[in-house]
Amino acid sequence: MNRTLYALLCACLLVPGTRILAQEPHFSQYFSSPMTMNPAFAGRMVDDWRGSINMRSQWWGQAIKPYYTVTASLEKKIAKGGDNPSYWGLGGMVVSDQSNGGILKNNYFSLTAAYHIALDGKGKHMLGAGIMGTYANRVLDANKFLFQSQLGSMGFQRSTPANDGITIQKNNYFDISAGLYYSYTGEKSGFSAGGALFHAAKPKEGAYENTTYNMPRKYSANASYWFTSGVDNEVHLSGFAEFQGGNSIYTLGGVYKIGVGDELLRSVNVGVFNRFGDAWYPYVTLEAKSWLGGFTYDFVRSDVSKYASVQSMELSFVWKMGRKNNSRPSAAGVVAY
Repeated sequence: MNRTLYALLCACLLVPGTRILAQEPHFSQYFSSPMTMNPAFAGRMVDDWRGSINMRSQWWGQAIKPYYTVTASLEKKIAKGGDNPSYWGLGGMVVSDQSNGGILKNNYFSLTAAYHIALDGKGKHMLGAGIMGTYANRVLDANKFLFQSQLGSMGFQRSTPANDGITIQKNNYFDISAGLYYSYTGEKSGFSAGGALFHAAKPKEGAYENTTYNMPRKYSANASYWFTSGVDNEVHLSGFAEFQGGNSIYTLGGVYKIGVGDELLRSVNVGVFNRFGDAWYPYVTLEAKSWLGGFTYDFVRSDVSKYASVQSMELSFVWKMGRKNNSRPSAAGVVAY
């Protein structure tokens, strides 16, 4: 029976495009959830307050949704005052991840602090460093599993003992992550690059006492470049990579921001991204001066699409609150691609 349960756990925990390893939420719109991308991004491009919600759903044909992930975050910028462009960024984040209709549930509660130091008097060159502490809670509901020993003439009988009890149905742990980035912001172009380390504490996980393991550290790298095109348009190129336990995910894409010039709507953003070896997905967004709403739909190209009709879509909403900063240069949108 251990092999049966192992296969089920793999189905719960490992699906290309949504997991690097067990319990690793991943967003197509990673730029709309900056602290899951790099803790150093907490407070970046925030005037006063910024809140964000990301919702990702992935399902197979007409079956139950195998994955449903929601994250909500709130960030605060604390300026140094005067003419000093350096500032602090504080953030709080909650991530809820459910697999196979709730068989596996993961909840993460994180607090982040980042310092953004200006390398020049105008803040065009910035260097940021951040650290994030996370409390994680995992629940594996063994009552929702179906085993071969429970199959009878009347179908699956949940009341029949499975004879393969999971010894670790719940697990709680603390973890720590950290990141760095550098950015240059000019009047007509700019770029940034950074890296982060997640699971520095290598917390212990597993379903059985005799088969626990230490979660391998995850490393991420990101880079972006933007430039103006015409009067109100902008081109943004973005790349993001994650590495963990011998596995890797590479994402590369671009966004074209079409300026609208309306008092309410700032731009219509359209783009396309490729998650190599897994899927490509279009990106459509409406962006105002203080909010942004985005949509993506994954067109899966990996081998899993040969066996099941895998579909994924993601919604995001980000909004700024509090006082505004009208002195920032071009490309100072709601999020940093």
